Amino acid sequence: MARVFKKPLYRPVPEGATIVSTKDGAKYAVWKNGGGEKTAKYVETKNGPRIVEESQVYVARYTDAAGRFRERSTGCRDRRAAEHQLNTWLQEADKIKAGIISQDELDAGQRKRGRINEYFPAFIQHLKSKSATLLHISDTITKIEKICCDCRFVKMTDLKADVLLCWLQSKTDSGMGAATRNKYRQSINTFCNWAVAQEILTYNPLKKVPKLKAELDIRRERRALTSEEINKLLKAAEERPLHDVTVIRHGPQKDMNTANVRDHVIQEARRIGLERKLIYATLLYTGLRKNELASISVGQVFLDAKIPHIYLKAESAKSRKEAQLPLHPELIRLLREWFVIRKQEGKMLPKDKLFQVSRELHTIMNRDLVFAGIKKRDAMDRVIDVHALRHTYATILAEQGVHVTILQQAMRHADLRMTMRYTHTKLENVSDGIGKLPDFLKKDDDDQAGAVVPC
Repeated sequence: MARVFKKPLYRPVPEGATIVSTKDGAKYAVWKNGGGEKTAKYVETKNGPRIVEESQVYVARYTDAAGRFRERSTGCRDRRAAEHQLNTWLQEADKIKAGIISQDELDAGQRKRGRINEYFPAFIQHLKSKSATLLHISDTITKIEKICCDCRFVKMTDLKADVLLCWLQSKTDSGMGAATRNKYRQSINTFCNWAVAQEILTYNPLKKVPKLKAELDIRRERRALTSEEINKLLKAAEERPLHDVTVIRHGPQKDMNTANVRDHVIQEARRIGLERKLIYATLLYTGLRKNELASISVGQVFLDAKIPHIYLKAESAKSRKEAQLPLHPELIRLLREWFVIRKQEGKMLPKDKLFQVSRELHTIMNRDLVFAGIKKRDAMDRVIDVHALRHTYATILAEQGVHVTILQQAMRHADLRMTMRYTHTKLENVSDGIGKLPDFLKKDDDDQAGAVVPC
C-alpha cells in the first residue's frame, strides 16, 4: 500500500550527551545544542548506541508500473505536499500500465523538467572530449550562467527563444557588439544542441534566435604596422624597462637619471627588455597568437634542424592542429643569443617555457606604443594591439608576393576568407596596380583630326 512517512535516521550519540529513562522504560539522549537542549530517542544497535531522529522530508513508498517496490524521497517537508507528489508518481505508473506513455517518454519528461545547472558537469565533460581548452570551457559556462541568471532560466522547460531574443536585444541597445552577442547566442545553443543529443530536450528551443552579421559591427578593427613602426616598437620594448628603473618619472626631477641603481636591477631590466623584444619579434615572424606563444617550451624550438622551426602542439593551437612554423634567419640569431642567457640561468630544460608571456601583455604593449611615439588608433579608428602583430605578419607576406594559398597555410586558417581579413593592402600598392591598367579613354590622333566640330 502506498504511503508517505518520515524515515528514522540513526546517528551516533553526540559527545557529552546524558542518557535518561522514562517511566515506561524508554531511553532518551539529552545534549546541549546552540545554547539550548536537544532530545532524541536512545537505542542500542548491533553497531553500538545510537540516537534516532526523524528525517526532515517525507519519504514515499509505493509499487511502480513494473511491479517493483519503490522508496523515494519526496523532497517535501509538508505532509500534504508529499502526498501530492506520491499521487503524481502513482498516476504516472497507471499511465504506463495502460500504455498511454512509455517509461522512456516518462524519463525524457523528467529530464526535461530538470534544473539547467544539474547538467553542467556532463556538458563540461562533453566539451573536454571535443578537446576544448579550459579557457573556452570556462567562458562558455560563464556566458550560459549569465543568460540563465538574467533571463530567469532555471529548468530546461524555461528555455524560451523570445525571452533570449529580448535579452540579447537589450544588450545590443546597451552597446554590446555583434560579435560578443553572437558568442552568447552560440554558447547557449551549443548547450541546447548537446541536450538534444542526450535526449534531455526533444528539440532546440533557441535555434531560431537569429545571428547578427559581425562584419557589419566591428568594434575593434586592427591594422598592420608599418616597417618604421615595427622598428620603433622593438626598440621601445627593449629600452623601456631600463628607462623605467634609471629615469625619474615623477616630481621636480622628472625625466632626470636617478642615482644609486644597483647593478642587478639594471641587468634584470635589460633582460626583461630583451625578452619583450623577442616576444614581439617572434609574434611578428611566426604569426603565433599570444596564448600559443605562451605555450611554447624550449624543447619545441628546433634551431639546428634542416629547416629551423617552432613546433606548435595540437592541444595549444586554436585550430587543434599541430603545426611547424619556419623561422626567419634574424629571429634564429636572436633566439640563439637568448638560449645562451637561459643556459646561464639554468632554465634550458625541454619543459621550460621559451618566454614568460605576461597575461597583461596588452597593457604592457600599450605603454610600449606610447614610449615609441606610435599612435594606438589611426584616423580610421583602427587599433594596434598584440593580435595586430598577426595581422602585420599576414600583410607583409601578402606584400612580398606570397601566394594566397601559401599565406593561408602560414596563417593556419581553414577558410581562405578569414586569411583575407588579416591582409591590409596599402593604398600605394593598389594605386600601382591601377596605374598598370590600359588607357581606355585616350583617343588616337587620327580620330581627333577627323572629328567634326559642331557649329
